[in-house]
Parts: sequence; C-alpha cells; structure tokens
Amino acid sequence: DFFRDRVDDPAALRPRVVLLRDRPTDAGGLTAAPAARELAHGHDVALSELEPETGDELEALAELIAVMDFAAVYLALAPGDGS
Repeated sequence: DFFRDRVDDPAALRPRVVLLRDRPTDAGGLTAAPAARELAHGHDVALSELEPETGDELEALAELIAVMDFAAVYLALAPGDGS
C-alpha cells in the first residue's frame, strides 16, 4: 500500500560486524583488523571491536566468550517479529 503510515512499520534490521581482537603484541604482528574495518566502513556497516582487558591468554579468551555468550542469550530472549 503506497499510502500506508510508514511510522507503524517495524524498524529494518541493520547488520553489524563484531571484531574479536587479541591484545596487540610488541612485535607488531600482522593483523586483518584494519582491512576488515575499512571494508565495513566502505559498505556503511556498523562495526564494534571487542578487546579483552589485561590478564593472561586464558582470561582474555574467557572474557571474549562470556561477552559473546551474553549477547547470544540476549538476542535469543528478545522478541522477534513484533511478538
């Protein structure tokens, strides 16, 4: 319907890229993060970067997994299709 009230339409879903980053090393190792960031911005896609706080490698991994697990549960519990 061309004349429908578009305010009542549900908001369009927008993609978002989430980069899980490792802490930078002193050696300045190769990373694909700048290329991924440039590609996302070039396509007008929102971008979030998650980098763990201080701690050893196991703590950093656990922190990133916990954040992603929380997000997955949150999205699973969120109502979809207006219900």
